[in-house]
Parts: sequence; C-alpha cells; structure tokens
Amino acid sequence: MPRHRTWPGLVGAPLLVLADQSVAYALAPFGCSHQHAAGLHIAHLAFLLATLACGALAWPHARGALAGMRNDAGASTQRRDLFAVLGFLMAAFSAVVVVALWIPHFFLSP
Repeated sequence: MPRHRTWPGLVGAPLLVLADQSVAYALAPFGCSHQHAAGLHIAHLAFLLATLACGALAWPHARGALAGMRNDAGASTQRRDLFAVLGFLMAAFSAVVVVALWIPHFFLSP
C-alpha cells in the first residue's frame, strides 16, 4: 500500500473535526433564528462521513500491519506500519469526536 494513504487519517481527520466545530458554530445562529436544526445535522453528517473516509483509506494497510506484526522487517516497513495504524486510530478517534459534537443537537432544540 502506498504511504500517502495514511496521511488523511493523521492530518485530515483532525482538521475535519475542527472544521466541523467551526461550521456548527457558524450555522447555530441560523438554526436558532429559524427554529430548524436540519442544517446542523446535515453538516455533522457530512463531516462524519468525510472523517470515516479518511479512516477507510488507512484501514487496509493498518489491518495488514496488525495481522502480520512483522518482527524482522526493516525500519522503513515498521515505520510505515506504525503510521498506518496511527492514521486509522486518529481517524476513528476523530469520528468519535464528531459524534460527540453532534449529540447536543439531538437533545437541545434550536
């Protein structure tokens, strides 16, 4: 697997979380003034799907790295495996954060 597929999970997913929070803050006044939260739900869903896509890019190599656990591989291969696993875990954690940012919109009315 190419190494570049792990970077969206490492860098892109946390940036998507920050963008999700920014967009949610920007849409909050509109949702409150119109008493409609559909725009907030659509934004959170879009960012959740984008974050999961970042994790899906790193998953094939991370799965192979976790299943193989090569002991006598070179440092380059071990580093690539580490970045693949970290990219997937960072994307998974970022998806959890997006869901955590989304939860209050279900319970608090605009």
